[in-house]
Amino acid sequence: MKHTSIFVAVSVALCAAAALGTGCSSTSSTAGTGGTTASSSSGSTSSTGSSSSSTSTSTSSSSSSGSGTGGSAFPAPPTIGTQIDRIGRPAVNTALNHGFDSTTAAGTAKDAYNADGTPTGWKAAYTAQFEANLAIIDALDGVCGNQLGYASGGVDGGTGASYGLLAGALTDDELYVNTAGTTCTQYLAVEANALAVAVNSDCGGRMPGYVVMDTTYSVLAIGALTGVKNGVEANNVAFPATFPYEAAPN
Repeated sequence: MKHTSIFVAVSVALCAAAALGTGCSSTSSTAGTGGTTASSSSGSTSSTGSSSSSTSTSTSSSSSSGSGTGGSAFPAPPTIGTQIDRIGRPAVNTALNHGFDSTTAAGTAKDAYNADGTPTGWKAAYTAQFEANLAIIDALDGVCGNQLGYASGGVDGGTGASYGLLAGALTDDELYVNTAGTTCTQYLAVEANALAVAVNSDCGGRMPGYVVMDTTYSVLAIGALTGVKNGVEANNVAFPATFPYEAAPN
């Protein structure tokens, strides 16, 4: 009992010292039937960045800190699972990849598109499908041939080569940012520059406040970056100016 009391008192003192950030550590032992057994150490990370670990005979654990000189390294990043979405340009897969099919096969094709993690093969795999759907959407305003990037001379009233330029750009389903841009107000600005149809100095990309569907409708239906609206002009809650830039959910 006497030995146990001393052990408890010493352990409490050590834990209190560790809690104060002094970084102290010690080793204590307890008496058993076969003599002295089991040892443990305790410590803490001090304000100067030193670190220590805590262990016991039954479990072992360690902590790491990414700050301070001499701190432990960050843990390894988690293993990435199977890709289920590209998080590229909104509505591309929805509208242009079997967008007018109502079969189960359409859903399967869209899932396969989202899981396709080989950008070098996207153009060959999806251009033909995109061209066919672009031709249908081009007629939404009653005029064929006024879509962004449209070129005359296509077959079947505009399918094929006429829509190949925009289809090729959209199969590269990534968001592009011009880091030399002087303003950041226009969705698809970089793509419009690449197609040489709307030269501008905008950074493009996708800011939270961009009305991306208005731009998408305008590009596909009337061949401009603006002009068609879907009636939803802004978020109902202001976006914050700091990370993560999204308003809290309702």
